Amino acid sequence: MIRMKPLVFCALVALAGGAALAAESLPATGPTDGTGSAAALPPSPGPALAAAVAQPEVAAAKPAGDEDPADEADASAPDEPVIDQEVQAESAELEQVRAAEEKARVSEQVPPEDAAARAAARLGLESPLRQRLREAFGRESGAGPESNGRIAGLPEIDHDLRHLQAEYDIPIEVNEQVLAYVRFFQAPLVRKHFVKWLGRSYRYIPAFRKILRDEGLPEDTVFLAMIESGFGNLATSRAKAVGPWQFIPATGKRMGLKQDFWVDERRDPEKAARAAAKYLKELYKQTGDWRLAWAGYNAGVGKIFKARAKGQTDFWSMTRGRVLKAETKGYVPKLMAAAIVTKHHEAFGFSKEEIEAEAWQDYDEVSIPTATPLAAVAQAAELPEKALLELNPELRRTCTPPRAYTLKLPRGQKEAFARNWPGVSETVGKLAFAQHRVGRGESLRAIARTYRVDEVAIARVNGLRPARHVKAGTELVIPLNALARNQGVAFASAERASQAAEPRARRTAGRKVVAAAGTSARQADAGSAGRQRATVQVRSGDTLWSLARRFGVAVEELCRWNGIRNPRSFKLQAGRALVVYPPARPSRSAEAAPIRAAAAG
Repeated sequence: MIRMKPLVFCALVALAGGAALAAESLPATGPTDGTGSAAALPPSPGPALAAAVAQPEVAAAKPAGDEDPADEADASAPDEPVIDQEVQAESAELEQVRAAEEKARVSEQVPPEDAAARAAARLGLESPLRQRLREAFGRESGAGPESNGRIAGLPEIDHDLRHLQAEYDIPIEVNEQVLAYVRFFQAPLVRKHFVKWLGRSYRYIPAFRKILRDEGLPEDTVFLAMIESGFGNLATSRAKAVGPWQFIPATGKRMGLKQDFWVDERRDPEKAARAAAKYLKELYKQTGDWRLAWAGYNAGVGKIFKARAKGQTDFWSMTRGRVLKAETKGYVPKLMAAAIVTKHHEAFGFSKEEIEAEAWQDYDEVSIPTATPLAAVAQAAELPEKALLELNPELRRTCTPPRAYTLKLPRGQKEAFARNWPGVSETVGKLAFAQHRVGRGESLRAIARTYRVDEVAIARVNGLRPARHVKAGTELVIPLNALARNQGVAFASAERASQAAEPRARRTAGRKVVAAAGTSARQADAGSAGRQRATVQVRSGDTLWSLARRFGVAVEELCRWNGIRNPRSFKLQAGRALVVYPPARPSRSAEAAPIRAAAAG
């Protein structure tokens, strides 16, 4: 009997192979995985998506020559320093995990050739031949034999592979590659990062699941965002991929995510999730298998087609080939491992006590008509500026763009904003700047003289080096007033589409006003004319914003009168005397304030 068992098994394998070949010759009636199996596929994500599986069709790519250099410069400009610090922190976390993975060479784990397992996988779940193969060989995937109802290599899971797979609506397999990533997430160098990811998962997984469900995708696709970024909105990779779903610039634009000086919608968790769903739906249509769709998300669908052309029909056979890079070979097992560990994190040693569960922030939306410092919006909404940045991670500056912009506020703060905004918006002043297209032979120095603005200020806000040659046709943004210059923002040029929509009457040769200031620079210099000079002693709790509002002047004016270059970084100390030129008829609050007249000069 012992000698006969291998012979029986070989015969069964031959039968299985014949049955699989016969099945391959029949017309496809539904989606199959990379091995032709209907068994390993998740439940159908919906008739619309299932019906969309078609012959591979490469998505049309934008020719390299069609990209606008000016647009590229806009998107590549540096973030404002206060935001860039957060970007660097999240990006460093991503890089540390990548370096640990590279050092451990986890992605180089190659599953052994398993013809019997692949032959069994080609048969339907109810196939008697598949059941006989399972009984004879003890497995139907490369995971190794199960014992006592447990999965070999995963003693933490107290049930068998079939029950494990039933917990997910995506393909889940257990082989040497998947096991390697399970242990990788538990390794000391990576464990601390995975704990952080688990904390963020409480905030983002429910929201992402709903979006994926609405878009007709399996909800457990959410774990792709986990391995891409650890649910980090600001995470940026070495390849310039950005956001929780890690879109590179070109793909992000193709999926409708706006990227310019002001915003990067790849960082908006909801917009990016919908774009990722759209892209994954496209990849699934092209490949017919979720494993290959995930691999295509990482490497590009062209790599998948190239591997198929070499006879590698499923993902696991592609991991033994040379077409896919090591990173892509590890991508699918990493996703499966993340899904397994996250749903059973306590079994794998990640206790509830060490996980700082983050909560989703419900929000209301308000429209900001023009470029406005976030500090002013935060003051009106009666909340910290940091709360605005966290809820609007797509913003690259600490001000809104120079156009009507919808901003998110924490739920419950909209009424306070509506109550306070009229007064705050009048007091704070406006960011004023102009747009200038560089002419042939025109230098930064010449442009600065034209606008009577410091050359360094123009260079700083456009992310340029002073005295650097600027290419003709480049769009520059010129900060026209002190508030704009002090904002420390790399102002962006307006989109070419909005330029075309602007009436020609509003343009001048080489110059376009994007947002008007409350007063021009010359008017601001003369703004104190006819007013009596006074000083006010700063009291505890006073801010530049509150003082400006109290005396009915703009913050910009208050800063100019007192030599304050950057109101955002300036520390106002109680007891300090500030110069102020109140209007002829100050408000009652101003009259009640401790002002003493002082001689001019």
